[in-house]
Order: sequence, then C-alpha cells, then structure tokens
Amino acid sequence: MPSELPDRPNLEHLRKQAKERLREMKLRDPEARLADAQHAIARQYGFLNWARLKASVTSAGTTPDSVPQRQTAGTFARFTTRAKQATFFSRFEAGRLGHPAIDPEHLLLGIVQARTGLASRVFANERLTLEHVRSDVSSRREPGQPLSRFEIIPFSDRTKRVVHLAEAEADRLRHEEIGTAHLLLGLLRDEGSLAGAILHDSGLSLDTVRRNVDDLRNEEPGPTP
Repeated sequence: MPSELPDRPNLEHLRKQAKERLREMKLRDPEARLADAQHAIARQYGFLNWARLKASVTSAGTTPDSVPQRQTAGTFARFTTRAKQATFFSRFEAGRLGHPAIDPEHLLLGIVQARTGLASRVFANERLTLEHVRSDVSSRREPGQPLSRFEIIPFSDRTKRVVHLAEAEADRLRHEEIGTAHLLLGLLRDEGSLAGAILHDSGLSLDTVRRNVDDLRNEEPGPTP
C-alpha cells in the first residue's frame, strides 16, 4: 500500500529521500542511479514516476490527501497551455448554460474555443465551430440560469474519467504532455456521452484523431512553466 505524503510536501525533502535511497540501493547494486532511486520514491507514494510526483508537489494549490487526488493534480500539471485554456473555457461554458458541473460537452466546447484560429484538418469541419457545437449542446440539453463567475463549478465524475482516459492516451503514445488532441481522444473513448455523440456526428472517430494526433500536438505550445 502506498505511503501518504505529508500535508505540506516539500520537493527538497523528497530529493534528500531519493539520495538516501540511492545510498541504500548502491549497497546492493553499485550500478544504481539517482533516477532509479527517484522512481522508487515516486512509487512509494503512489505515483507512476518521479516526474508525476514532482509535478504534483510543485502544482500551485495542491493539497494532496489521497492517491487519486494527487494523481489528478499531477495529470493537470502535464497539460499544455492550450489544454489548460480548454478547461478554463469549459468552466465558462458550463456557467453560461447554468449547469452546476463541468460535463464532457462543456469540455468539448472548451477545446473548440481553445483551438479557434489554429489550422487543422481535424477541426476544418463546419460542424465543429463554436457556434454549431453550442447550438448542438443547447438543443440536446436544457440550459438553466447562468451562474455567477465567482461560483465554483467542479468537474463531474464523467469529465474526470475523460481526463484520465486522455492521460492514458498520452501514456500509450509515450507523450510527456497532455494536449487537446489527447482530451479529444478521451472524449471519443467515453462512449455514450453527449460530447462523444457530437464528435461522431461531425465525422470524427477514435482512429481519425489518433492518426492526426501528432499534427494536432505540433500546433500547441507546451505546458505552462
């Protein structure tokens, strides 16, 4: 069972732990490297690797109290600037429609808005304009009273699942960053959602986006420092 990080995890302290672990490992294997010790420390705390642990600890506002929450924070830290913009816009879209949680269809609207102006064969589709997708969402789901911009609107469980599916796609392709292309793949893998239906109706499929994923990634800046 993974160990719990302290309430206020300190990266320098974790680095010292890794150096101490390296000394222990070298007693058994003189060829052991610091990277091996860092990986062992990351796994000890329930993270896939040192990069994920570091990203979680250095993420602003992270208050990890469980392995799933730490992993979610680490996932967001891997987002490209464009992917982070998409999540920001998704919150706006949910509030505009008066919906109390950010669902996959709001994330899709955020992705379309974040990618506006980018040249892309995948998005060169009249059915994937912001206006068209907004109209599609409004026609399939009843809007409510717009919410205050100060109101907290969380990700729904289904959207969290989409984010983790996007992370799985990035890992499958051995991409360190998670961009809007991976989020699209997550939406397409989430069968039965409104967002997935809109994408399929627009002619997009999992195979189509997977074929174009590198082109989509090259249009985006990397993670925010």
